[in-house]
Amino acid sequence: MKTSFPRPRDNEPFAWGLSGSEPVEIWERFSPAYETQLERLMITLSELGFTPTIGGSGSEDGEYVRAQYNDNDRIVFFHHLEDPADARFLSSLDEESLRSWIVKTWIDG
Repeated sequence: MKTSFPRPRDNEPFAWGLSGSEPVEIWERFSPAYETQLERLMITLSELGFTPTIGGSGSEDGEYVRAQYNDNDRIVFFHHLEDPADARFLSSLDEESLRSWIVKTWIDG
């Protein structure tokens, strides 16, 4: 099933809480920056031959992307999205750096 962005908001809690009354930070689910980053990650993973899925919303550790590599089912990408440090890291990567990081860390690693 293809995910469309921005996603409709659910009633699940936020792993790290919110900085205000509405999600605005890149690690706060459903903020514009979060949704843009998640969409970018999902597209990049798909283009590299992964099958990404979103899970963990409302859990203590927060939402994540898990993606199995289609050419080798033992290669699985996994990254938390609601952790502020992880979200900042992803946002620091331009398109080429994001692709390179995924290839070096999961496919070639």
